Amino acid sequence: MNNTVTVIMTVKNDRDACATTLNSLLEQTHKPDEIIITDGGSIDGTRELILGYRAKHPHLRMIDAPGTNIACGRNMAANAGTSRLIACTDAGCRLAADWLERLLEPFERDVKIEFVAGFYRIDAHTLLEEVVGLATMRGQLDPVCPETFNPSARSMACTKQVWIKAGGWPEWLGFSEDTLFDHKVRKMNVGWAFAGDAIAHWRPRSSIRSIARQFFNYGTGRGQTQIDAPSFAYNLRNLVLVLATGAGCWVSPLVIPIWVALLAYFYVWAFHVQSWRIARHVQCKGAYPLSLLVQWIVLFSNLAGYVKGSWQRWRDRERFADQMETYLSAATAQGG
Repeated sequence: MNNTVTVIMTVKNDRDACATTLNSLLEQTHKPDEIIITDGGSIDGTRELILGYRAKHPHLRMIDAPGTNIACGRNMAANAGTSRLIACTDAGCRLAADWLERLLEPFERDVKIEFVAGFYRIDAHTLLEEVVGLATMRGQLDPVCPETFNPSARSMACTKQVWIKAGGWPEWLGFSEDTLFDHKVRKMNVGWAFAGDAIAHWRPRSSIRSIARQFFNYGTGRGQTQIDAPSFAYNLRNLVLVLATGAGCWVSPLVIPIWVALLAYFYVWAFHVQSWRIARHVQCKGAYPLSLLVQWIVLFSNLAGYVKGSWQRWRDRERFADQMETYLSAATAQGG
């Protein structure tokens, strides 16, 4: 089968990250037939960078789409592609030289395969970045289950036909759009494969503020879709319990030991094993408290975003709840 492939990605005001990804794309052992980048309105020189690459590589195209979100940008790039397959990555990823070759192998082996989940590895430059990656990225300390692993859009591929049937990435979502796309494709019961050796090297966030913002956004998307709602409800219940018990300490000092015990159980013991493993992995004792801090920031930022997203879902049901129900029910009918 002639498996031509279009590699797509979106970018906005991220010139250096875009250059990193483009350089690694142009050095692939399996050359993409097309590279299509949607620019969301960059004003930092990113557009000019892409146009400079375009002058030397005619198979690279750029779509100007100021104001579009990531899902819309991906859909525009996918729609513009003329290949049978669509491979997706994110600006900032440093793709292994054989990333695309490995990502396409399942399609070559089995004509029934229509979706391939690639993988990713940490590309850390500092201790904080390494701790963030180990604490938040699946598969870095333990292997993932190939049957249940849902990929990030930084490393995945599908047939254009599957993308069309799925209706593309959900443009009404600002965050977690790739997670919902994965859920939809699974509901369609298409041929699915895991390519654990199709590696996109990804640099985690490099500051506490950017980590908090990233996971607040993720949490907002999860609140809007209610994906993994029981986990968020559990963590939210624990936080309410700790806050209520803390308030009780002002009423009676007898409550203080209970409050301390709850804090220790929910926010130290619950993260102890993971933090200890990370410290051993990086061979730095200071990574233990840093890992605790990172996991607290991730937890509370996620919860804050989840509360915001849930409120938005409740306030604007037509946009979120109804749209999601339509999106997923259409998938079930198509896969049926």
